[in-house]
Amino acid sequence: MSRFQKNTLLVFILLAAIAYAPLYYSVKQVIKKESLPITLETPETVIFFSLGEFLPKGESFDPKTIQISKQLVNAQFQKTTDAVYLGIHSELTPVKQNRSEMILEGKFQWDVKGITFTPKLRYVESKSTAEGKSVFIKYEERGTLGFEIQNALTNLLEETIRLNRLTKRIPKWSLLSKEEILSESEFVKLSEWQVKSSLEERKSFLQSLPFKIEYTEFLWYKLRLEKQTEENLKDIWKEVGSNPKIQSQLRFHIAKNISEFYFAKAEYAKAIEFANAAKREKENSKLVFHSEYADTISLLGKSLVLDGKKEEAIFYLTSAKKIYETLGLTLDPMGIENSYFYGLLLHDLNQLELSAYELSGIQGKLGNVYQSIYLDYNLALVLYKLGRYEGAISLLQEQRKKIFETSIPNFDIALQSLLLYGAAQYAEGNWSITKSIWESILNAKSTYAIEDKLYYRQTLFNLSILSLQRKNLEQSETFYKQYVKLSPYGQILPLPTDASFEIGKVVYPYTWSYPNGSLFSDLEEKTIRSYTGRYLFQTQDEEIRARTYENRLEDTNLFLDDLLNPSAYLSKPMLILRKSLFGDLKLHERGNQIVFLDIGPALNHPEYPGVTSQAVAKHFPKMEVVLWELPGEVDLFLKKVKTELKEKLYGFSNIRILSADGVGDFQTEYNDPNHWILRNRPIPNLKHKTIVIRAANSIDIYEPYTKIQPHFQILGKELKDNPVLYFFNRSILLKPKGKEKFILIGNQSIRGFHHNFQSLDRNGEPPYSILPFSISDEVMP
Repeated sequence: MSRFQKNTLLVFILLAAIAYAPLYYSVKQVIKKESLPITLETPETVIFFSLGEFLPKGESFDPKTIQISKQLVNAQFQKTTDAVYLGIHSELTPVKQNRSEMILEGKFQWDVKGITFTPKLRYVESKSTAEGKSVFIKYEERGTLGFEIQNALTNLLEETIRLNRLTKRIPKWSLLSKEEILSESEFVKLSEWQVKSSLEERKSFLQSLPFKIEYTEFLWYKLRLEKQTEENLKDIWKEVGSNPKIQSQLRFHIAKNISEFYFAKAEYAKAIEFANAAKREKENSKLVFHSEYADTISLLGKSLVLDGKKEEAIFYLTSAKKIYETLGLTLDPMGIENSYFYGLLLHDLNQLELSAYELSGIQGKLGNVYQSIYLDYNLALVLYKLGRYEGAISLLQEQRKKIFETSIPNFDIALQSLLLYGAAQYAEGNWSITKSIWESILNAKSTYAIEDKLYYRQTLFNLSILSLQRKNLEQSETFYKQYVKLSPYGQILPLPTDASFEIGKVVYPYTWSYPNGSLFSDLEEKTIRSYTGRYLFQTQDEEIRARTYENRLEDTNLFLDDLLNPSAYLSKPMLILRKSLFGDLKLHERGNQIVFLDIGPALNHPEYPGVTSQAVAKHFPKMEVVLWELPGEVDLFLKKVKTELKEKLYGFSNIRILSADGVGDFQTEYNDPNHWILRNRPIPNLKHKTIVIRAANSIDIYEPYTKIQPHFQILGKELKDNPVLYFFNRSILLKPKGKEKFILIGNQSIRGFHHNFQSLDRNGEPPYSILPFSISDEVMP
């Protein structure tokens, strides 16, 4: 043996001597652990099951019998303990469907003497099936169907557990009692129940039943709960609250329903009261290891949070979270919502690391994009407070994309997020970006009434600090004075010496109103509404209705000229707007491929008929300009306006006249050939065109908001495939191609908008101004 071999052997002997003792005890410990008796007192041994489909075999069957049998079995399974019954499988959320380990189902077969039911059990994971012993029920004994089917299914499940030696405990079933078993005639009568019939029909049906069982009682109260009024719910609770004859499961459902009613109304004290009542019912019936119990204590926790009792709430939200985790339902919608509240509550209790972890865990798992937008803001706020500024910036930039996908840049959450974004950029050393963003929020006051918003005041406060940091004391003092002027006395903060910016608070679910995809934001609506319904058209003199004058609306032409002129020096937002509206600018030279709809252009003015429309037609000779005027005004134009003035107007080959209601149905009004006056000129084809609309002292001031809002919705739907620019009074709105919602993006000067007198004075205002943050998500570098 060589020296190398000897040394190698020696090394192995030494290693074996050293390692032997730990190895020996490790193996011994494993053997001891595996030899322990298996206990069924752990959550892993609880079976999760759901109720599948009951299918007929053969062509002859009664669907009503199948349906009512399924509902009776479902009602009884709800009372099962030592197992988790999730419900009817087809009605479950995807997460609960995946959590179900076994699906109980079966087949019906009708023959001459009765009905045969064959129980089946389907394993969700392996997709294998097991079939149980069939049961035969005579027609005259149909009232026992619910009992026999439940018995057959439960026997099959228990037998499956035993035969396959599954480490699962046997559920404790609640079988139908003799008093609950129906006669044949009662069963047939109950099978006539129609869930989709009207409220009155269902009420009349239940009142006509000559018998009463727990299931019909449940249907009766479920029907009454559909009337969601406080008075009705109070009456129901008086009947069931302390009535020992009412089944516990029913009392639970009623208490939880009432709690949810008060929660939706933001009456949290009452929501807490009834959530506690629902919780007691579940605990009394020993059904606490269940998603319904987790949902209830989660509701209790959420109510406590929103009622300001955050220290109490932490216990219930933590308990609900633990149950959801144990049940494997953390990704179920209710489990996610509980985690959302829990994460925000951790922030309020100054547990920022845990809060960030919890909120990060539900990213991408919320129900809709609006919830995701709020979550992005909340998580970015937590990351900012943790000093993770890059993460906050990245998250807010992703949020901006979602904001523009949903066309909500003027909603409060979008502007509040801009405030936070500016603070994060400053922390990264980008003070110029911060200044630009915050100043854009201040400048928005020329477009809409933003000064009463908290984030506007906070922007003033932050700009005061920023100016102080840049040694600009005079500007800092100016901003701070504005902040003090707009702030309630008790909310005024002293100016700090360091960069301690105001960035807002986290926003809890249910404390915001969900944006409607086709409606305006609060800021936008107030602005549009401020123009509408100022005057009654019928009470105005003909001369006033047709009032106009030369160069009155020249700002519109200036705005369009800047967009269409390739040599114009434009800001980044204007360049983005140009691209959104026109794409390849060469295709739109001198107004080509653009249709201009001028609603109410004062066509019957005795001296200047449609003079502002003529200015557009002259300025952009390739643009198709449509003078959209009321039929009565068109008649006055044809009868009263001098021939030479009409001929001058007709001299513009790109002008059309549409005799129709400006707030009428767009398709009907626009596409009817009888509405077009100049029959020798074709109706402008809107397909693949950019549409520009103007309503200046027409429908904008004469029509009420109740007509203007649907007007925008109809236009958005009908012109979805077109990019649309709308000059509505002084406001400028954009509807991007492929979207239905109009976004307020800026405003024109006061020039020409005085209804009762003529003036070309802009009062020191620029011809137009644009909200940079409302044009594109690219505005934020």
